[in-house]
Amino acid sequence: MLEKNGFSEGLAPQPSDMKTIDLDRIFSLLRRQALVLGLCVGVMLVLATVYLTLAPRSYVSAGQILIDRNLEQVTGEAQTPTSATDLEAQVLNQIEVLRSSRVAKTVAEAENLMTDQDFLNPPPSFSQRVKSILGLGGAPSTERKQASLEDVVGMLRSHVQVDRMGRSSIIRVGYEAPTPELAQRIANAYGKALLQDQLNAELEATSAAADWLQQRLAEIGESQRQAILAIQNYREETGLTVGQDRSLTNQRIETLSTQLAEAQAETARLRALSSQLQNVVAAGPDGASTYVALLGSSLTDPSEIESLRNQVATLNSRMAQIEAAYGPDHPQLAALKGEKSALDGHIFALLQNLNAQYRTQLDIAQQQEAALRADIDAEGRSAGDISQEQVRLNELQQRSDALGALYNSYLTRYEEAVQRQSFPIPSVRIVTDAVLPDNPSSPRTVVILAAAIIAGAFAGVVLGALNEMRDRGFRTGTQVRKQLGLRFLGYVPKLQIDAKAAPAEQQRTVRALVQGALGSRIGRRWGAPFIEVLKTTRMVAQPIADRGTAVLGILSVLPGEGKSTFAHSLAEMLTASGARVLLIDADSGGDRLGTASRILPSQQGEWRRVAVTDHETGLVTLSASAPEAGGGDLSSLTMQKVLAEARGQFDHVIVDLPPLGPVIDALALLPFTDGAVLVAEWGRTPRRLLRSVLEREPELADYVIGVALNKVDLGTLPRFTDIEGLERFAYRTDNRAAPAVETAPR
Repeated sequence: MLEKNGFSEGLAPQPSDMKTIDLDRIFSLLRRQALVLGLCVGVMLVLATVYLTLAPRSYVSAGQILIDRNLEQVTGEAQTPTSATDLEAQVLNQIEVLRSSRVAKTVAEAENLMTDQDFLNPPPSFSQRVKSILGLGGAPSTERKQASLEDVVGMLRSHVQVDRMGRSSIIRVGYEAPTPELAQRIANAYGKALLQDQLNAELEATSAAADWLQQRLAEIGESQRQAILAIQNYREETGLTVGQDRSLTNQRIETLSTQLAEAQAETARLRALSSQLQNVVAAGPDGASTYVALLGSSLTDPSEIESLRNQVATLNSRMAQIEAAYGPDHPQLAALKGEKSALDGHIFALLQNLNAQYRTQLDIAQQQEAALRADIDAEGRSAGDISQEQVRLNELQQRSDALGALYNSYLTRYEEAVQRQSFPIPSVRIVTDAVLPDNPSSPRTVVILAAAIIAGAFAGVVLGALNEMRDRGFRTGTQVRKQLGLRFLGYVPKLQIDAKAAPAEQQRTVRALVQGALGSRIGRRWGAPFIEVLKTTRMVAQPIADRGTAVLGILSVLPGEGKSTFAHSLAEMLTASGARVLLIDADSGGDRLGTASRILPSQQGEWRRVAVTDHETGLVTLSASAPEAGGGDLSSLTMQKVLAEARGQFDHVIVDLPPLGPVIDALALLPFTDGAVLVAEWGRTPRRLLRSVLEREPELADYVIGVALNKVDLGTLPRFTDIEGLERFAYRTDNRAAPAVETAPR
C-alpha cells in the first residue's frame, strides 16, 4: 500500500496563510469578476446617459454683495469699530434677509413674475419626460399661466442660493432657472431688492426716530421752561442766591479738616516716640548706651551726641580687645567696665530728660486736636442751620440744569436723524453683477458619470462578492492542499465527449483523446495538462507497480463528476505505455462507460468469462455487476478473489468505484486496494461536502494518494489563481481551443 496522507496535519494553518489583507486574492477576485464589474459599470453609465439626455437643464447666475459699514461714514459720523463677532452677526442677518419672503416679494413685483411665462412654464422634469415617452403622461399645456404672489414667493425662495464667500463680508446671491437669461435677471433683481430694502429700512428707522425725538424735545423744552420760571419766582420770594452762605461754610470746614489731619499725624508721632523712651527708661541705666541713637531726634546738641557715640564705640572696642587678649579677669577690663557704667548713667539721664519733653509735647498736641474737632463740629452745626429755602432753591437749580443738558442731547440726536433721513446710505453694495451663464449647472455631467461609475463599481463588487460566495467548489490545487491536506495530482481539461453517444463510441473517443495527447497531435494548452495528470497518477503508483500489481481505486463524492472517464483514461494511458491493465467497472451509476461484448478465449476462470479484452490496445475490462464478479457486491468474497487473482496477472488494476456520497460500497472495497485517486469536478464539487466526508471517514484519507480536478476550463483557470501562480503561465504558449471529437484519431 502507498504511503498514507496526513489529513489532519495538512489542514493546520501556516503563518503565511494568516494575513489580514491578501492583495493577490483581491486582484484575482477582480480579474474573475471583471465581466460582472464591467456590465454593472456599463449599465450604470447607460442609465446615467439616459438621465443626462432626458433631465432638464438648469442655469445658475450669481452676483456678489459686500457688507461695508464704512459707507455710513460718508455723512461725517464718527467711525465705530466693529468686532469680528458683530461682523459675523451682520453677515448672517443679511443672509437671512435675502432668504426672507419680504425680499422675494419685492423681486416678484419688480420683475412681474406673476405673469412671466418663462418663469411659470419650466421645461418638464425627468420623471415627466419618462412618463411621456412611456405614454403615461399627458401632453404639456400651452395656455398662459398666472400665479398668485404667494406662490411666486415660494418658488423664488426654493430656488435662490445665498452663501457666504469664505470668512469674508461678501455674500454670493444666485438663482437657478431653466434659462440663462431668467437666472441672470432674477439674480440681479435680488441684489437690487436688497439695496432697496436697506434704504427702506433706513428711512423707516430714521423717520420713526425723528418723530419720537421731536416729541420728546417738545416735552423736555416745556419742562425746562417751567423749571427756569420756578427758580425765578422763588428767588423773588426769598431774596436768596444759589450757594451764597453754603460755599463759605464749606470752605471753613475744609480748612479745619486739613488742620485736624496734620494735628492727628503729629500726635501719633509724639505718642510713638514717648512710648519707645518710656520702655528704655523702664529698663534702667544698664545698657543705656545702646539707645544713644534716640537722642538724635531731640533738641540736644548734635556734636554732643556724636561724642557720646564715639565714646561708646571706643569703650566697646577696647573691652573686646582686652578680653580677647588677656581674658575676662584682667584688671584693665574691670576699669573699662567702670567707665562704661558711668557713660551709661550719663546717657540714661539724657534719655529721661528727653522723655519728659516728649510727654509735654504729646499733651499739647492732644489738646490742639481736641480744639480742632470742636471747631469742625461747630461749623457743621452752623451749616445745618441754613434755611430750607436755600436747599429748595438749589434743588430747583439742579433740576433746571439737568433738563437743559437732556434737551441739548436730544436736539443733537434729532438733527442727526433729520440728516440721515434726507441722505440715507445703505451698509451694503453690489461688487459683482450677475452674468449670463454659459454652461448649465445641472445636471452635472462629470459628477453624474463619476457617480455612475462608482455606483456601478460598487454594484459589481457586491455582485462579484456574491458570486464568489456562491462558488463553493475547488478551483485550484492550492485549495485542495490547504483545505483537504491531500496531494494534488493536476487539472483534467473538460473533454468533448458526446453524452448522448453510445458507450462504445464514448470509449473510442476517450482512447483517441489519450493517444492524441501522448502523440502531441493535440495542442499543449489542452493535451499537456490532461496527459500530465495521468502521468502523475502513474508516478505516484509506480512504487507499488515495481513490487507487484498496483490496485488503484477511482473515487468521487457525487455522481457525474467524470470519475469513470478519468478511470478509463488512466487505463488507456497505462495500456499505451505497455502495461497490463484490468479496468473494473464497480460503479452501477450512469457515469460508467460501456464495454465491448467479445470475450478473449485464452482467459480462464469464472470472472474471466465476463471480462472483455480490447484487441487493439489489450485493455481488459470487467463489470462488477456481473454474477461471476460478485453481482455488484463489492465487499463479497468473490470480488476479493477477483482482486487477489488479478494481482498475479496484471501490472495495474483500476477499480472505478461508486460515489462516496450516495452509497458506502467504495469504503468496503478500499481495504483491498493499494490506494485511491479522488476525482472532484472543477468548480462544482462543494468543498465543505468533500471535507465533511473526509472528516466523517478519517481512514479514507489514508487510502487517497491524490486529488484530480476534472472538467477544468483551462481558459478560465488563470483567473482563479494568484498573480504569480503557476497556472497563469503553464498553458499560455498554445492558445488553441480544446479539440473536438473529430480531430482526434480513431
